[in-house]
Amino acid sequence: MPGKPLHIWREGPRTPALPTKRIDIWRVVLDNSQLDNLSATLGHEATVLAPDELARAARFHFEQDRTRFSRCRAALRALLSRYLGLAPEQIRFTYSPSGKPELAADQNPQCLRFNVSHSENMALIAIGLYDNLGVDIEKVRLDVRAEELSERFFSTRERASLRALPETLHVTGFYACWARKEAFLKAIGEGLGFPLSEFSVSVHPEVEPRLEEIKGDATVGKRWCVVDLAAADNFRSALVIERPSTTVATFDLMI
Repeated sequence: MPGKPLHIWREGPRTPALPTKRIDIWRVVLDNSQLDNLSATLGHEATVLAPDELARAARFHFEQDRTRFSRCRAALRALLSRYLGLAPEQIRFTYSPSGKPELAADQNPQCLRFNVSHSENMALIAIGLYDNLGVDIEKVRLDVRAEELSERFFSTRERASLRALPETLHVTGFYACWARKEAFLKAIGEGLGFPLSEFSVSVHPEVEPRLEEIKGDATVGKRWCVVDLAAADNFRSALVIERPSTTVATFDLMI
């Protein structure tokens, strides 16, 4: 429908039911020191995150980035523990060739699917069952070189749609398109290995989003649901799920 997406963000349940007929989106404020309570409750950070997660955190140059990454992974573990009934430090991940994390098969008889995105101090964690899904959040920067970047990364159709927008919508249109494209790539598990120019999403930031075509095939969009998420001011975010339509529940994570 036209207009900005409307979501009611409320504190999520401590023991959420498996999302059989919906997708749960959890919003996490990474600069909230309450997330440190997870480590304080369970012990040293090293007992919560796996060695590969600690190594990845250590590669960030700035302390703030290391903290935000560690808090995001701790939040993911805290959430998955609620759905699976496992302690956060017991959860094990496997990774696809593109680096997309998944739950270890022996811990996931329910076929729980999840995806994570964070930008600056905000993170979104999407959780569902069975269907491929992807989520993306982007901080809107007013000084972005929208047209220059769209020429490099958008499809011909998307570039034309962006140019057709009123000047006042160029920046938000760029970020709306970018978030929708990233969410789709994460849903299919390809990352940037799938050429950005070979599929198109809608660009207008205030019109219902959709997947318009893949390699010229306009029928594939019927398999996918694209949802804009109003996560925070000055951010654009989107969910993509391989299901024609879906119900989305939005929660704030409280540790």
